[in-house]
Amino acid sequence: MSLSRNTGAPSAAAAAEGLVWYRQVQPAAWKALMLAGLGWLFESYDSFMLSLTLPDLAKEFALTRPEIGGLISVTAAGQIIGGILFGFVSDRLGRVRTAYLCVLIYSVFSGCIAFSPNATWLGSLRFFGALGMGGTWTAGAALVAETWGPRLRGRGGALMQMGLPLGAIVAIAAAAAVGSLNGGLGGNGWRALYLIGVLPALILAPVALRTPESPILLARKQDAGATSGGSAVRIIPPGSRRNALLAFGFVFFLQYVYWGVFTWTPTFLATAKHYDFLKSLSFVLALQLGAITGFLVFGAFVDRLGRKPMFISYILVGIAAVSAYAFGPPATLIVAIFFSGFSVNGIFAGLGPFTAEMIPDTSSRGFVMGLIYNGGRIGGLLAPTIIGLIASGQGQYGLEAGLGTTVGAFAVALLIILCVPETRGRSLR
Repeated sequence: MSLSRNTGAPSAAAAAEGLVWYRQVQPAAWKALMLAGLGWLFESYDSFMLSLTLPDLAKEFALTRPEIGGLISVTAAGQIIGGILFGFVSDRLGRVRTAYLCVLIYSVFSGCIAFSPNATWLGSLRFFGALGMGGTWTAGAALVAETWGPRLRGRGGALMQMGLPLGAIVAIAAAAAVGSLNGGLGGNGWRALYLIGVLPALILAPVALRTPESPILLARKQDAGATSGGSAVRIIPPGSRRNALLAFGFVFFLQYVYWGVFTWTPTFLATAKHYDFLKSLSFVLALQLGAITGFLVFGAFVDRLGRKPMFISYILVGIAAVSAYAFGPPATLIVAIFFSGFSVNGIFAGLGPFTAEMIPDTSSRGFVMGLIYNGGRIGGLLAPTIIGLIASGQGQYGLEAGLGTTVGAFAVALLIILCVPETRGRSLR
C-alpha cells in the first residue's frame, strides 16, 4: 500500500536501513497524533474532573448516591450519542475539522458548568459537553488509524490513548493546586476547575490548522467508485458484521469496568477507606501512573505479539488487581490500585487500531468506529448507576460489592476476545 494512504508506514529505505521506529513515522502521522492525543488528553481532564468533584457536588446540590450515579450516566449518554453522531460527521466533514469541533464543544460547555446554579443545570451542561467528548475519540482514533500504517498502527493508537491517564494527571494536579489554595474543592473550588476547561479550545486551534487530513479519507473521496454513505447495515460489509458485533460486546464490558472503577474511586477512598482529600489524591495518582505504565507496555509489544495476546494478558492482570483493590487488606491497596490502572486503563491502548481493523474496508469508518466504541459506552452508562444502587442497598460493604461487578465484566470480556480474529498487520482501505 502506498504512503499516500498510510503516511505512518515505514518506507522501504527506512526499513532497509533499520531505523528506530519513531524515525520511520512520517511528519503527517506525527501531526495527526498530536491533534488526536491532545484532544483526548483534554477530554480526559474534563471527564475525570467529574470524579474528583463528585463529593463536593454532592454536598453543594444535596445529591444521593443514585443521583450521583445518574450524573455520571448522563455523561456516558452524551458520549455515546456524540461519539456516533460525530463519527458520521467525520466521514463527511473530515477527521481534522470534526476533532477540533468536538474539542470546542466540550471546552465551552465545561466552562459553563462553573456557573451552574443547581443540579438540573449541571446535568444538562454536562450532557451537551459530553457530546463533544464522545466525538473527540471517534474522529481522533480514525485519523490515527488511517495515518499510521499497519506495521506501527498499534503503537500509534497506544500513544494516542496515553492522553487518557495524562489528562487525568493534569486534572489531579489542577485539583491539588486549587484545593491547596482554596482549602479543598468546596465553595468555588470545583467551579474554578471547570472554568479551566475552556483552555483546550484555545490551545488546539493552531494544532488543528497544521494537521493534514486523513490520506485514506481523501483517497476515498477522490475515488469515483467509492460510496459516501448508506444505511447502518450497508456500511458494514457482510463478512465483517460478526466481527463488529464481537467488538461492540468487548468494548461494552471494558467500558463497564473502566467507568465502574475510575468514577467511583475518589468516593470509594473517601467513604469506604476514610481517606482525606490529599491522601485520596495520592492513591488516584497511583492509579494513573499505573495506567501510563500500562499504555507504554501495551504500545511496546502490541505490534510484535498481536492484539489478542495483549488483551488477554491485561484482562487477567485486571481481574486479579481489581479483586485485590475492592476486597483486599489496606496494606496491599497501593499495589492493587497501581495494577488496576495498568490493566483497566492500559487495555484501552489497543481499542483504536482494533476497532478500525475489525472493519478494514468501509467508506464510513468513523461512523462504524463510533458505533462500536461509543455504542459500547452503554456499559459505562450502566456501571455508575448499578454500582450506586448496590452501594445503597448492601450496607457497610456496599461499595465493595458494587465494584465487584467489574470483575465479572472483565471475565465476560475475556470470553469475547477469545472468539475474535487476530487483526495485527491488516491494511485499511
